[in-house]
Amino acid sequence: MTTRRNLMWRYMGIAVIFCLICVIYLGRLFYIQISGRENAYNSGTTTRTVTVQAVRGEIYDRNGNALVTNRYTYDLTLTYEAFSALDTRTANETCLRVFQALKDSGEADKYEENYFPFEGAYPYYSLSEEAKDGDSIPYYRLQRVLSDIGLEKDAMVDDIIDHYVKTYDLLATDNSGKRLYDDDKIDRLIRMRYDMDAVRFASAGEYTVAEDVGLGLMTYVKELSLDAVTFTVNVARVYNYPGYASHILGTVGPIYSEEWEYYNEQGYQMNAIVGKSGCELAFEQYLRGSDGKMEIVEDAAGNVISVTVLTQPVAGSDVHLTIDMDLQIAAEDGLAENVQYVVDRSGGLTARGSGCNAGAAVVMDPDTFDVLAIASYPTYDLTTYNLLYNELVTNEAKPLINRALNGTYAPGSTYKLGVAAAALMEEEISALSLIKCEGTYKRYEDYRPSCSTYPSTHSGDIDVMEAIAVSCNCYFYELGYRMGIDTLNSYMKKFGFGQSTGLELGGATGVLAGPDYRQQTHGAIWTDGLTLQAAIGQSDNQASPMQLACYISTLVNGGTRYSAHLLHGVYAFGSDTPTYAYTQTAETILDQTEIPSSVLSTIFAGMRRVVTGNSTVSRNMQSIPVSVGGKTGTAQNSSGCDNALFVCTAPYDDPEIVISVVLEQGYTGGYASLTAARILEEYYKIREETEKG
Repeated sequence: MTTRRNLMWRYMGIAVIFCLICVIYLGRLFYIQISGRENAYNSGTTTRTVTVQAVRGEIYDRNGNALVTNRYTYDLTLTYEAFSALDTRTANETCLRVFQALKDSGEADKYEENYFPFEGAYPYYSLSEEAKDGDSIPYYRLQRVLSDIGLEKDAMVDDIIDHYVKTYDLLATDNSGKRLYDDDKIDRLIRMRYDMDAVRFASAGEYTVAEDVGLGLMTYVKELSLDAVTFTVNVARVYNYPGYASHILGTVGPIYSEEWEYYNEQGYQMNAIVGKSGCELAFEQYLRGSDGKMEIVEDAAGNVISVTVLTQPVAGSDVHLTIDMDLQIAAEDGLAENVQYVVDRSGGLTARGSGCNAGAAVVMDPDTFDVLAIASYPTYDLTTYNLLYNELVTNEAKPLINRALNGTYAPGSTYKLGVAAAALMEEEISALSLIKCEGTYKRYEDYRPSCSTYPSTHSGDIDVMEAIAVSCNCYFYELGYRMGIDTLNSYMKKFGFGQSTGLELGGATGVLAGPDYRQQTHGAIWTDGLTLQAAIGQSDNQASPMQLACYISTLVNGGTRYSAHLLHGVYAFGSDTPTYAYTQTAETILDQTEIPSSVLSTIFAGMRRVVTGNSTVSRNMQSIPVSVGGKTGTAQNSSGCDNALFVCTAPYDDPEIVISVVLEQGYTGGYASLTAARILEEYYKIREETEKG
């Protein structure tokens, strides 16, 4: 397990980075001192204040394993103020020498033409197909460039090229009449000049020629002593577990125009990098840090006279999550294995799960609502997220969706645990009350739903523990009938159905089926038959895997529903001492109902029988060193084969871990227990290793 880094090295690292930033801004002074280049600017001095970007805090799991750290990179850039002061030919020569330096250093591939709208090479250009697409970014940029340079939006390609050739004197000749630039050089200059216009170089103040360049190129360029050329230091995020926890950790990026008003009010600089999704966004207030200020005085030639640090940058705080990365990996790997298991068992039949290709799992501490893992399948890799974004967006499997938080599914028979608890607490039944199952529920003449597990697993009189174990629909139809939808929902709401989980990342609130929802969404009147269906987790009931984990945690901890949370603690950058530690308090209790111990023991007994009585579940759980309690669910799915659900606790009679699993088109609930088994195996492996020391 990765240990926290040595503090001395961390603080030394911060100091080194700050010094490097200062060196970058002193770059022009370096050129003068080393190469003695000539002054090239107008008279007078200029004083400007620049922002020194704060180092962003890093993200760790609950055990101190580094999940997201920082890597410092350098971009080769042109500064507009100095570049615009150059005469046209010097500016052209600077562009060509910069590109040649990239080639000579073996880093030509670092230069990207993000918006160039033409195919071919000078003088034989044609508009690319993408630039003709009115919805594409190249098209949008082209229209903006045409407006900026004073051409009509329907300008011909030749007119656009002619503008660049004339504006930048690309057909210039020397005294002997020989062209200064051959076609290849003209092509290169047109491409670079267009890209500068596309990013609005004048407004941005900088134009990035190449990103993440090496020290060899930096040395090479400095030796060339080129005007207006410098290097910008950047902090890039490093994902230490590529492909894992991507839905949780999230992404960072620049501030978009529509976000600027908000971030400006928060004191951000326009070029700041901010959290865009996941924990990067949810915990932005801790991770962001405070930028510093540096005053730079330059003489008439643009030479640096002095540099004064006005305010030191303050690094952001490190955030520790409740996630246990070992369990996270087990959950994600388990889901992938489970999906393949279902497909293999289907025999190629759609009705038996051959279409299973997605799922989710949540792992939670039921006493604290610490979220130990959030897994969604299929997933993606944050290290390639930007590169493969278009492919991810169009992928039919929708890997960008966090199904654990935003996927909603009928809870099916997992709902029956809460219904049983409600009926016991309302004293509609006792632990030993018997209800007869005849395979068909006969309370109503016009609606007689069947019991899907009769007679293969049971018949006749059964008690609530057996009803949970064999998932007898008729038993729970009767409980729904006796309590009625209002009483039933008063309990299920307290257990979290149709309610926010309070998680920092948000998520779907799902649906608690009832008369109001049915009227609002379907314009229909609630019927007795819908109450029966609601009692077995069908009708309009919908819940996310996170809600299911919160529901089971509330049930087994005795009735307290806390806010689910990912924040474990906040630490000063590089420190082992927390500045804030999350604790559940009365203020974080979302709902509460006292569940008597006698009710809990009955529910636990039923859950234990599920595991021992279902051959698939018991086989999957046979390697777990404690007794596990669970509940399967097979829920109707309008998109295809039934969804498979499984919830469980361990140990069953004194739960310290809760797991919920959903497999889309997974065919039968027992199948979903494989993911839970893989998580429990890892959980108790960690426990054993910890106890051994």
